[in-house]
Amino acid sequence: MKKKNPNKDTLIGKQNYKVSNFNHEWVLFHNEFSICSRKVRVCLEELSINYYSQHIHLIETKDCENLSNDFLKINPTATVPVLLHENYPIYESHEQIKYVSEFKPGVLYNDEIVEKWNEKGSLVGDDPMNGIRDYAGNCISIMMQPLFAAMLKKVSIFKFIKYFKHPSKFRAFFFVIFKLMGNRAFGKNAPNQRAAVRAFKCLKVHFDDLNHHLNDRIWIGGEKFSIADITWMVLFHRVEELQIIDLLIGNHENLKEYHKRLKNRESYKKSILEFNSEAISNGINQLKSDIKTSKNIIQFYQLIQEESKMA
Repeated sequence: MKKKNPNKDTLIGKQNYKVSNFNHEWVLFHNEFSICSRKVRVCLEELSINYYSQHIHLIETKDCENLSNDFLKINPTATVPVLLHENYPIYESHEQIKYVSEFKPGVLYNDEIVEKWNEKGSLVGDDPMNGIRDYAGNCISIMMQPLFAAMLKKVSIFKFIKYFKHPSKFRAFFFVIFKLMGNRAFGKNAPNQRAAVRAFKCLKVHFDDLNHHLNDRIWIGGEKFSIADITWMVLFHRVEELQIIDLLIGNHENLKEYHKRLKNRESYKKSILEFNSEAISNGINQLKSDIKTSKNIIQFYQLIQEESKMA
């Protein structure tokens, strides 16, 4: 294995060094809950590419395996997924699915429109708030806060001792806040609440735009399934988990029919539903309970319901 100390600021796309010595052509370091991991798993399934699966627990699913010394050698930014091709790492999920799709050209449709919508659905940049007007993935990242807080309720506080070594101090700070404060972090006019409401406003615009785009199309690129549809598949599933799917697609027939088509794909069942876990189920059930019983979460969901009714 070639030794290399990668620059954290340039970890996008395929790198020119090896980070492991696996005897597999394709290796995927991923997490069951991670939205970006889901995207790459779906892509590999759509392309019928066999890969060696290396599951990495994140703090919200069980532990901080992404902060182990072994994983930090694979990805010093401590994020998943990381895709290896012949032990060369490819970073960032939107780059990974583009890279993989090139190995079986013609299976997944691609053109400029697909590229645009693939990027529009992605999480772009280090600070999600900076891109919420341009990227639906950034909006989802901000909207995740109530679900993160719900999932962290059953995670031992002692697990957070090593979490402070996370390369992203932004993520480390907010996750510790979610653990210590719980739903109080979303109190009336709290910064987290205001940020999430702003993100929802932008997310609604992105979904409205997609509804209009699908007026005369089965899939985002037209008649054929594409990498952009993979990206939006995982976004649709995430907003279901967040209990806001009806607020975004309830009045849009194009989106409702599109959602049905996404859920009928085998890749959705094998790469998303079959990776469900106790941690995910417990978190979603806790969020459902919070929506009914937690004053702060009730107020937050009332705010976004009001926003969903506005033109």
